[in-house]
Amino acid sequence: IIGSVGRLVALTVFTFAAVFLTNHNRPYASRYAATSVGSILYGSFDNGVAVNDYVPVRVMLIFVGVFTFLFVEIIVLPKSSRTIVQAQSLQFFEDLENFLFGASKVCQSISSIHSSSSNTEEDNIIVSEDDPLWMLREGQKKITLTDELSASAKTVAKTLALAKSELRPSIAEPSLGLNVSLNVHGYESLLMEQSRILCQLDLLITTIKSLAGYHIQLPEDHPVRSLHWPALLSAGLLQMAQQLSECADKLRHVFPHGLCRPGTCEVSHIIRGIAVFRNFEDVVLAILSDVADRHSTYLSTIRSSGGEVRYTPGFRLTLALAVSAILTIGKSLNHCGQHLETITQSFPVEESKLEALKHENATIHMGDEER
Repeated sequence: IIGSVGRLVALTVFTFAAVFLTNHNRPYASRYAATSVGSILYGSFDNGVAVNDYVPVRVMLIFVGVFTFLFVEIIVLPKSSRTIVQAQSLQFFEDLENFLFGASKVCQSISSIHSSSSNTEEDNIIVSEDDPLWMLREGQKKITLTDELSASAKTVAKTLALAKSELRPSIAEPSLGLNVSLNVHGYESLLMEQSRILCQLDLLITTIKSLAGYHIQLPEDHPVRSLHWPALLSAGLLQMAQQLSECADKLRHVFPHGLCRPGTCEVSHIIRGIAVFRNFEDVVLAILSDVADRHSTYLSTIRSSGGEVRYTPGFRLTLALAVSAILTIGKSLNHCGQHLETITQSFPVEESKLEALKHENATIHMGDEER
């Protein structure tokens, strides 16, 4: 008995030492190999079993191996690469939601910024007449209005980077019948679309800081202030954030464990929940309509005053880039919903139900209309 206990302890030490001395680029494969070797060695103990008991012993060894693997995977090291990708791809939307709400608040505060005459000398920023794009290139770096927003963007970037780093190892993970394999095309497309969104966040922060810099320079009675462009951008970002908040609520409902995998909800309910991402198309069109109305107000001001409301070229470009970033984020979120639907359709489901879902999703319902 003492010898058997000693071998068991030795094998336990060997298995866990092999588990923790893994290749961090392929952690799952290393853990799987270590636990498999440990299971084989454990099963090689001499239990004094007769030859005619070979089959029961064989079955016992199989279950011992499965138990050892599940113990390490679920209790000791519960975060497999697949689990990380399934979790972070959803966490991205919640982090992005926080960023959009923060960006809306920052834009709303720009309109209340007074001209540099009321600021200290350190806050005074001079727009170079020789370089009309100086504010976008250099001047915005002196604006500290968006420090919290930058931290929020870094959180989004960190979440996406973790999902992308684990995507390759997660594809190679065996499912063992306990979880469906990742839909490679769906996840690659989803993470690529999320990367496009991340690029727009950096552009949005730059344009917001540039707008703040221009408002520091604008006199209190400047006609551009009366057009309230920052408030318009704030409203657009708020619409985007509120729609994303609705999407995040749906995702939490259909994926209560925070993992994009089959769970308690039927696949039909999951697809209906994800379908709310399609509403971003309406949000984008609404923002475009608001921008067009504001530009119409600008043209009306020109006609009524008989003179042009002067914009510097940098201010015009800043507005165009900010609007473009917001619209691109909305368009990409719409595409993210489509990629999530592709992932969801790979979940196990009865063939008859899958055909019904495809037929149902062939028609997109937007409000009271069908398109």
